[in-house]
Amino acid sequence: MLARFDHHPMLTALLALSTAVLVVVVITLSTLLITLSPEATSNTNGGDNPGAAAAPANLDAGGEIYGSDIQPKPAEPAQSDDALARHAEMVAAYNAKKP
Repeated sequence: MLARFDHHPMLTALLALSTAVLVVVVITLSTLLITLSPEATSNTNGGDNPGAAAAPANLDAGGEIYGSDIQPKPAEPAQSDDALARHAEMVAAYNAKKP
């Protein structure tokens, strides 16, 4: 591929040099990004307990979690023979209409 640029050796050199510089910059920046430690977050509530501000949204001032006493719904009852018979009739009627 470089043979195509033989009539412009300065462009070939410029392309090679700019590619090398770009690779070095990308590798350097990615290495710095990976090795830097995350910044420490400041304490917004001003107290000694930094975890106190991280209360769940559904926790009221008294400490009760809303929705904790919700009972699960019972399972749906099985389809009766009547529903199965209606379904079979609809399928038969649909198949009878097909040419």
